[in-house]
Amino acid sequence: MELKQDHKEFQKEIVGRGIEHLIHFTPTINLLSIFEQGKLLSRNLLEQFDIDQTDIFDYVEFTDDIRFDDKSYINLSIQHPNSFLFNRFRQKTTHEHHIYWCVLKIDKKYIYQLDTLFSVTNAANTHNKRKIGVTGDIAKFRMLFADSLQIVTSYSSKTITRNHLKEKYPTDEQAEVLVKNKIAVSDILQVCFKDEKDLATGKAALSDYNTTNFVVDNSLFNNSRL
Repeated sequence: MELKQDHKEFQKEIVGRGIEHLIHFTPTINLLSIFEQGKLLSRNLLEQFDIDQTDIFDYVEFTDDIRFDDKSYINLSIQHPNSFLFNRFRQKTTHEHHIYWCVLKIDKKYIYQLDTLFSVTNAANTHNKRKIGVTGDIAKFRMLFADSLQIVTSYSSKTITRNHLKEKYPTDEQAEVLVKNKIAVSDILQVCFKDEKDLATGKAALSDYNTTNFVVDNSLFNNSRL
């Protein structure tokens, strides 16, 4: 893994804030493909290698563009899923009985990987891309935790403040860490399910693989960042 030149500054920020992991949610139907490949891949690589995976954006329509336009990046959150998106996806797939969800906890070292980018809100937000920028520098990473942020979309403008939010959480829950191309399965710390039933189903589907880090963590399936 190639590191950012100032990776030690990132490490200080990560330790100081108590950041434990990055987060990526996906339908469990995609787990087999991820484990077969030995890595979580960007959309660009999935298309390049003609790997079939369920695209969660097929199920939800949004009034604003919420998918970052560079397919080479994997969208991650810090510590807790983006509840706004996660809830929408789960609501829209309620009647799709083959789809249920898991949350991947991923090694925080990807924060200071050379090509990693940061966005203070959803990376596809047009105002954010033009006025604030999606970049990989330490200043942008620190900006994720600003005391207040002005978030502008095509249909609203609002100021978000931290209030009593713990230091490990970004100010806007839609803040993103964008990792280039791939994440190794060995860097997935835990595969988390909302209950024992989903855990058992997930383990059964991947019985040929090591599933000792498959766990129940219901806290990741609610809206609360505690």
